[in-house]
Amino acid sequence: MKLIHLIFGLLLLITASCGGAKKIVVKYADTYIERQVGKRLPLYDNQEEIFAKDVDKFLNENKDRVRNFIPHLEIINFDSTASLDEQYPKLTSAYLEIAEDFSRILARHMSAFDKTQVKGFLKKIREENNVLFKRDRKERRDRIESRIKSLLGSLTDKQKEILKNHQDVFDDQVVKRSERRSDLHKKFKMILEEDTSRETKENLLFESFVEYQRKSLAESKNLMIAKEFVPTLTPPQKTSLKKNLIEIQEMIAYFIETVY
Repeated sequence: MKLIHLIFGLLLLITASCGGAKKIVVKYADTYIERQVGKRLPLYDNQEEIFAKDVDKFLNENKDRVRNFIPHLEIINFDSTASLDEQYPKLTSAYLEIAEDFSRILARHMSAFDKTQVKGFLKKIREENNVLFKRDRKERRDRIESRIKSLLGSLTDKQKEILKNHQDVFDDQVVKRSERRSDLHKKFKMILEEDTSRETKENLLFESFVEYQRKSLAESKNLMIAKEFVPTLTPPQKTSLKKNLIEIQEMIAYFIETVY
């Protein structure tokens, strides 16, 4: 679910921005998260105020966890697939810890929905899943290639061949992602429409989020594909990747200094 990836979406947005713009993105990370969540969760005004405080608390309290990304980013070696094998599990583990904290916030607010909010929320996530499922295959592949080019620059013939050879994998991942989202949304519907306590709903929603996140990482083929790219990287591409990692480390440092 997109809500889970907001904090990491910020990192992607940061690396796509320039100089001063990156600091602005970090400085207003709380506002960005609140707006994105506001598009999906039909919160009332008083609930939005409480959620905003929860987001600030979440960002301030997770600084040490975000700081823990830096040592793993510093020692990634783009000359070795073994480096990716070693650091990827550590980065995903750190991701899950942060994602679970944010999921608890979402579950708490969702558990307070009244019938009108439940109806609006279920309609919104159903529409999002339909858009994802109907997205043209070529469009999906073009988006993947565009993201890779933004990191590496122009692709070599070998790299284009790797992408071509994995087109079925990309298509399959989108189908599986859609199925995971659909299963998650069915659980949301069942939980939110149950006649049970708010505490019970919160715990069930939280457990559903965590299960979804872990399954997403377990089924991801990103590491496998990334390892195929490593032997094909040109010196300029390695320089570009290292520059991106340094910029992310700099923005993490700025995030840690920012008080929300």
